[in-house]
Amino acid sequence: MSYLIRPAMPEDGAFIGRCVCEGIGFEIFEKETDQNREIAERIAPLAAREGTLYSYLNTLIAEVDGEVAGAVISYPGEYYHEWRQETFRDHPYFKDLDLDVMPDEAGPGEYYIDTLAVLPRFRRQGIGSGLMKERIAQVQREHPDLRITLLVDPENLNGQRIYSRLGFQFINRNVVAFNHLYWKMAL
Repeated sequence: MSYLIRPAMPEDGAFIGRCVCEGIGFEIFEKETDQNREIAERIAPLAAREGTLYSYLNTLIAEVDGEVAGAVISYPGEYYHEWRQETFRDHPYFKDLDLDVMPDEAGPGEYYIDTLAVLPRFRRQGIGSGLMKERIAQVQREHPDLRITLLVDPENLNGQRIYSRLGFQFINRNVVAFNHLYWKMAL
């Protein structure tokens, strides 16, 4: 299958919002509910701005025949804490989170892969790996001093296989937002 990878644009905000919901476990691609649709719709305007975790400036999009098929969202870890505050502060779904005590998923010295999501009908066709390879190559060119990191759900065996094939290795376990256990991997 042939696909194109391009930088995201502000008008990709709705898709970015859906990818974020998919990435945090709402499985919006398979079973959209009113709750996860609302969360995605409120993330969409954040994707059109700078200085948020899910900004279009932090996102690469994969297209198949002009149709958006997947995305990878990533950024330098040094901005994580500041951008998390900006991202979640006014979002009603996250209003009960105590952002000041919640551990940061990334920090200085890291380039953090936040979200990788591919629509179900385009999975297992190399798009997720292609997005990751493109982002890794960009980071290695533009930020060679930063360690590339990500978190993966211990139950996401397919994700673990993809990341391991790309050279990521397990470095520790983290408890992050939503009190969910993730494994941290680094390249």
